Amino acid sequence: MTSFLTDVLITAGKLEKVNLNEKIAEIQKEITRLKYDIKDFMDDNYTAFTSKLTRDQHLVTKGEKLLEEMNVLQKRIDDQVKIELSGSTKELKTLSQALKESNMMLQLSNQLLTLHECIKSIKNYQDEKRYGDVAKTLGRMQTILYSPQNDLHDLDIYTALEGEYINLYTSFLSNASLLLNERIHWTGIEDQNSKIVTLSVKDDFDDMHDLIQGLHYIDNLSSHLHEFATILMNYVIAPIINDECSVYVVNEKVFTVEIMNRKKSPSYKSVFYNLELLFKFLHQHFNLAIYDNETFLKQIQPHLLDRLSAMLMADCISHIAPTSSTDLKNFAPIVKEIDDFQYFLVEIGFITNNQLFLSEYTKNIDKLFIERICQDLLAKARSIMKKDLHDCIMYEPQEVLEFTEDSYNSEIKVGSKLSDNTFQLPRCQISKSAKETVDLARSILDEACETDACAIRLFYTCRNIFEMYSGLVPEHHRKFLETIPQQVAVFHNNCMYLAHQLLTLAHEYRDKLPTSIQNYNLTFADQILILRNVGSACFLEHMKYQRNIIFDILKESGLSALGQTTELQPNTERALRQCIRQLELLKTVWLDVLPVNVYCRAVGCIMNSMIEDLIIKVISVEDIPADDATELVTLFNMIVKRAPIIFPDPQKIHQHVRKWEKFLELIKVLGASLKEIEVRWGGGKGPLAREFTAPQVKQLIRALFQNTERRSNLLASIK
Repeated sequence: MTSFLTDVLITAGKLEKVNLNEKIAEIQKEITRLKYDIKDFMDDNYTAFTSKLTRDQHLVTKGEKLLEEMNVLQKRIDDQVKIELSGSTKELKTLSQALKESNMMLQLSNQLLTLHECIKSIKNYQDEKRYGDVAKTLGRMQTILYSPQNDLHDLDIYTALEGEYINLYTSFLSNASLLLNERIHWTGIEDQNSKIVTLSVKDDFDDMHDLIQGLHYIDNLSSHLHEFATILMNYVIAPIINDECSVYVVNEKVFTVEIMNRKKSPSYKSVFYNLELLFKFLHQHFNLAIYDNETFLKQIQPHLLDRLSAMLMADCISHIAPTSSTDLKNFAPIVKEIDDFQYFLVEIGFITNNQLFLSEYTKNIDKLFIERICQDLLAKARSIMKKDLHDCIMYEPQEVLEFTEDSYNSEIKVGSKLSDNTFQLPRCQISKSAKETVDLARSILDEACETDACAIRLFYTCRNIFEMYSGLVPEHHRKFLETIPQQVAVFHNNCMYLAHQLLTLAHEYRDKLPTSIQNYNLTFADQILILRNVGSACFLEHMKYQRNIIFDILKESGLSALGQTTELQPNTERALRQCIRQLELLKTVWLDVLPVNVYCRAVGCIMNSMIEDLIIKVISVEDIPADDATELVTLFNMIVKRAPIIFPDPQKIHQHVRKWEKFLELIKVLGASLKEIEVRWGGGKGPLAREFTAPQVKQLIRALFQNTERRSNLLASIK
């Protein structure tokens, strides 16, 4: 019985395999015929472009029927493999492989037919203005053409099909973009100076929603959203926040912004009202569903929110931040209005509850408060520092500081009493702006003493003001500081005055400041040296400038050609008088401005350079005629007469001009006899020997006197 059943099953299996072989052979013939029919059809339509539109449906039907038969055969083969897995594996695998190859050819044929159907459908959808369906069909074509799992790209017709797809895609994108721009229309954005900008929504066509969805389906909506948001920000929102505007809606379809005054900032109430009007308009016309819960309005948000937030905070809310304790107490209603605006944006779906972009700003109102105060203080300091330097007041030294015996360490024995002028800034002129800067700094520190929460921030704002002075004033007043002596002197005094104030400023307020910040390194000591260096460097640079003026005058004096002519050049006297007048000018602009000791050192240094240059010019000459020597004595005596009165105490000129005694000795030598020179030399111990070296004296003797035995003896004695 078992043997009989086995024979029956084997016989049935053989018959089944015979049927499968016959069926596969038959299907392969049909696929081959279908493949050639499709090739001819596709070549006619996409290669030669011959119109053959009547056969496509028949081929599609035939292909679908073959796919059904293929599925039935595949199932039968799978069943047969299970039954005779042990005996007919190889044969059935061969049949299966043949079937798979046929299946692949059939799939390629079906994909080609599907592409053709897509192309035909797109043209029909375009005629019917079904833009969403066009975009979806283009998406299907893209998936088929560019799928890495198919072999379409190996076909000769692939290039033609890809070109057809690109043409259809480009045409749709161009047409859809053009139509959308017609329905969302801007005016006034071509001209930067235009005062009226309008946004018109033309929804008479009832296809804007379909156009937007179509652009989304082909992944091209983002660029349109970005362009729309940029125009909206630059030409509508920015004027609403920054300029005084009139905002209104016409016929519920035209939103208009008219700039009334670009120089006047609107109130915060006006800004929020106009922005709410704008977003109501956008919600009315652009709350269009794109996919799932995403709307056109919500999709604009990533392109708009950051810039909107930054501009609102920087150009609107920061201006209404409280600047006093009273303002801070009355700020709560403003915070509510800001929150109401945010909740409105949540309500219309522009943002979510997690995107309340202004809340972080308003929650930290204390921080905002101190930020605003510090910004205002720095702005005030900046405006003070830009004031004219020559608007001056006279600074008088403060009362003399008194030190008791208890002030000194008991282990230190003070041998002498300090001068009453110790720790005193001398009498001088300073700019009113310098005094105002110190007064502002003191007012800031006074405020810090009363406010524990922001005391440290106020203290460092005070430090920043003095740091700003060192950098801002020299740069802002550069032209005057380079050329006008009085302004240079005043700036020098300002720096010394500020440095003097900083010596004790932190110590004065240390115990008054809140205990919470007293452990910080509260000092201005590092800025003292900076201010002094800036003031000194500027003043020294101008001293060089004045010295170079005198050197340039002396270059034209003709003293360099001394001895080359029988008499001095006519401009020698004029040049020397001009040098003295230049020094007298400095006296006029500096004497009542600078501290006396600074004035004497500065003018003495410049005069010393002039005297030294005159001495060098004379002692380097090899031959000085007697008449020239006599005339030089006269001219130099003119300097001796006028130079001392440039100083407050003419008798102390030799203390400020190091070469003064040498200059006097030179004058005496120019008018002296050999005997007198010998006496003043005094064997190397006289007044002449103290000012001139032996070679210099010999050079002068050779230049002034002819070669005689007496001159030779004198020269020999000078060693």
